[in-house]
Amino acid sequence: MEKTCLCCKRRFIPHPAVRHQQYCSDPECQKTRKRNWQKEKLASDGDYRANQAEAQRQWRSRNSDYWREYRKRNPAYTEGNRIRQRERNRRRRSGSGIAKMDELRGKSVIRSGRYRLVPLCHLGVAKMDELIVEIGVISMGCGFEGEGP
Repeated sequence: MEKTCLCCKRRFIPHPAVRHQQYCSDPECQKTRKRNWQKEKLASDGDYRANQAEAQRQWRSRNSDYWREYRKRNPAYTEGNRIRQRERNRRRRSGSGIAKMDELRGKSVIRSGRYRLVPLCHLGVAKMDELIVEIGVISMGCGFEGEGP
């Protein structure tokens, strides 16, 4: 009984010992199978994920100069990475590409001017350096001590 490979879509005869074989024996299809299995295992098995993280930590400690040496051996990689980083920095500075779903677009809700920010509470805030505040308009003629107009 022939099956269709999930990777290359070619027909193949499964090995009799592999009951639910879905990939042919082509090396690229087997790499895809393993990659998919590993991705699913990392997502579903906390012990496997922890073991993989520990193995990576140990490898990095044994090979601490790996990336330094890699960059020396591959200057084109290093230059390409620098170019891509400059582009990311440029986009970040320009303000485009904001990842927040609740970003305000178009007309601003708050008019420009002076505002007093008053902390209301610290409960239920996900970030430690963030405050929930009440914004109240201060008249333009009123200045704070030591501040200019």
